[in-house]
Amino acid sequence: MPVTIPTIYSTLVLTILLFVGLISFLRGSIRDRTTDALFAAGELTDDRLLMQVRDYFKQRTYKVVEIDPNRDVAVLLGQIKPSLFLAVFMTTLAAIGLVCLGIVLGTLIPDLENIWLWSLAISPIAGIFYWRGVPRERKVSLQLLPDAKLKVRAHKDEIEELQRSLNLQKIDS
Repeated sequence: MPVTIPTIYSTLVLTILLFVGLISFLRGSIRDRTTDALFAAGELTDDRLLMQVRDYFKQRTYKVVEIDPNRDVAVLLGQIKPSLFLAVFMTTLAAIGLVCLGIVLGTLIPDLENIWLWSLAISPIAGIFYWRGVPRERKVSLQLLPDAKLKVRAHKDEIEELQRSLNLQKIDS
């Protein structure tokens, strides 16, 4: 099937749209995803729940930075490391996207036929963007409520891991 000019331009438009989606995905990877959750501890007492939560966050190297005894709120701060897998994944996605864009541009503008090869050289920028953009500190706010209920404000992934590790039941608030 012969390549026609409309085909090349439509492919260029679609490739640019996919590339914009890739950039949006990269920016979303470093966005703050802090959320609130309310948990019920089931048959645990308040003291037992408090001990489990304390041990959980101690194991994950969080430190208490503030306690408000009037509201029964504790604020913890923890250091996290960016994911090597995600950095490599972002670099790979950027490489694929840049190669596709380079091939389309090379087909459209014959003087740029090897641009796809050069675009591979700049794909690690995506991994570096992720690696340097991930916040290093995560803040967790805990409030113990009556009847062994726990209100948590933290990163979405941290809340999911807390729920899974301590076998807590999420309550719709």
